[in-house]
Amino acid sequence: MKIIEYYFDFLSPYSYLSWQWVRENKKKLFEEQVEFSFKPVILSSIIGHFETKGPAQIETKRNYLFKDCLRFSKLKKIPFRTPSRLPFNSLYALRSSLVENVGKNQFEIIDLFFKKGWSEGRDIGDPEGLIGFLTEEGYPGAEILDKVNTKEMRKALKSNVQEALSKGVFGVPSFVIGKELFWGNDSIPYMESYLNSEDSLDLNKYEAFLRDHPFQ
Repeated sequence: MKIIEYYFDFLSPYSYLSWQWVRENKKKLFEEQVEFSFKPVILSSIIGHFETKGPAQIETKRNYLFKDCLRFSKLKKIPFRTPSRLPFNSLYALRSSLVENVGKNQFEIIDLFFKKGWSEGRDIGDPEGLIGFLTEEGYPGAEILDKVNTKEMRKALKSNVQEALSKGVFGVPSFVIGKELFWGNDSIPYMESYLNSEDSLDLNKYEAFLRDHPFQ
């Protein structure tokens, strides 16, 4: 069984767009002996580690990326509305998707938060709102949110960030398969080829590049 480690942050619109591919292909991939391991991470912590600016901190980049999201979502017929508050604090949602007692329902809870935020344009940074969303779907919303500030939950999320960095993750969404990393929603076609053993990467040229142009 191959494992796709999926690193995401609810704050990232590209995480939302890539999640649609996960939703559509999860069952099919499982039948092909490929399954997902969902890894919520704090995007700002990853960006901060590399001492770089996030997309929202560069006006022209932020505006371009939003335009890109609109084009992609229209092309793929994906509902796309920005959350009512943007940027928002995604910590509550990220930790909620890690609470152990949701167990096998982790996928459904992640899907719920993405839908509420980026499909319906709701505020998914507000803990009271999250409780409401969860309760409406039959989950113990208040109980889950009570656990998000525990030491265990803070440690679990930080552990995901450290794990992501150790595997070369520098942004989200990122898909890691063994030692191979695919970053960004637009890398999904390359990942599909890789999974089908049809990777177009010329390893000889890549290794020559690393040899001839060492990182300074």
